[in-house]
Amino acid sequence: MSDVVVKICGLTREQDVDAAVEAGANLLGFVCVDDSARGVPLERARQLAARAPAGVHTVAVLIGDVERVPDGFDLAQVYGRPGSFERTILAVRGAPPHDVPDGVPILLDLARDSIPDEATLRAHWARAAGVRAPVLLAGSLDSANVGEAVAAARPWGVDTARGVETAPGIKDATLIRRFVAAARGEAA
Repeated sequence: MSDVVVKICGLTREQDVDAAVEAGANLLGFVCVDDSARGVPLERARQLAARAPAGVHTVAVLIGDVERVPDGFDLAQVYGRPGSFERTILAVRGAPPHDVPDGVPILLDLARDSIPDEATLRAHWARAAGVRAPVLLAGSLDSANVGEAVAAARPWGVDTARGVETAPGIKDATLIRRFVAAARGEAA
């Protein structure tokens, strides 16, 4: 059994937030980006985040220069440059920067909406294994491959959105349960 942190991202509906919490997710991600199929306005994201019980942390996913974590969220996941690294997960596609303060988690992602082949996934996991910072591994993870990804990369945590969906932004409670269990090496 693994103590890997699990983030379910791209949550857009109350029932999906509840399903992620019930399955044992540690982090709930809300994409506050207009041009994403999983995006919700910041105020809607706050409403959804308010459903999280104590001990389950909420993450506002943002793009660009971000000065601070928005009110109503525990953390910000930033594709861009944060004004402060406090309570921030730095999200990158490709190699992580070298100027990140010690202890700041780095979300390693693949190209947006990509469907990588097996060799690309394995190379991505190998890159993650070589990063000194706590790694939140993302990019085409689902219940079928997350166990192998955890074994290969030994990340601090794993992140999925598409891997637990029936349509963009629409999660499936059974897929969420399977993903969380597989990430932790448990039977679903």
